[in-house]
Amino acid sequence: MEKIQSDQMSESTTNLLDYTTRCIQHAGTEAFYLPFFEMIKHYFGADQCSVFFLGERSTIECLLSRDFHDDLLARNLSNAYVEGAYNYDPNYPLLNALPIGETTISHFQDFKIGMVDSYQEHFFKQSDLADKVSILTADKVGKYYINLYRRKGRQSFMEQRLFNDPSEANLLAAIISQHFRLTKQISNDGPLSFLSERERQVCQGILCGKKMEAVGADVGIATSSAITYKKRAFIKLGITSRTSLFNLCHRSMVLES
Repeated sequence: MEKIQSDQMSESTTNLLDYTTRCIQHAGTEAFYLPFFEMIKHYFGADQCSVFFLGERSTIECLLSRDFHDDLLARNLSNAYVEGAYNYDPNYPLLNALPIGETTISHFQDFKIGMVDSYQEHFFKQSDLADKVSILTADKVGKYYINLYRRKGRQSFMEQRLFNDPSEANLLAAIISQHFRLTKQISNDGPLSFLSERERQVCQGILCGKKMEAVGADVGIATSSAITYKKRAFIKLGITSRTSLFNLCHRSMVLES
């Protein structure tokens, strides 16, 4: 019996490691969402999830919402939340007051007593949701509010011993904050934002139509070093040619405009 439980724990840990690795690899890109939602659904066993962001101006926005049975429901609930229902969320004052660098966990059993009837009716009873665990985390950019839900008839997160210690909450908080921080950085700085300063300088030279000898001279490095930086940059960007670099940066400019 102990051997079976040990094997199950080992397999579960391996799955979480795989999901985490894939999320980190694709942070800041659209490819992030597939492993993230797989982890939320299959490892944490959630039926619905949502992530909200509270910025410097105390305005709250929905970064993502997903219901694995009824996606329209998730969108409707998220829209209602940001349009003013957050004021009745017992966790909102905690999120608003959370100091930078801190992460905290809130289980449904902890806050449902302080929930007004109309809020509980709309966001839980009418939606067939019976359990919720929230991860509240704050960094220098702002505050993230991560919510996982389960429907009626299922074991609660607390009963299943999920998020009973900070490790899983800290992991989710780190994954979410990294992804959306990189998403914002890419939006502001373009696809070259991932590169080192030298790699970015070499790519900018290439985008100006210069040959590698001229790029190296402008940057103040040997041609061979410029070629090395170009290879490193192309690997990070997932491209193989100058044409791909032009297409990548042109696509980014079109999306921004």
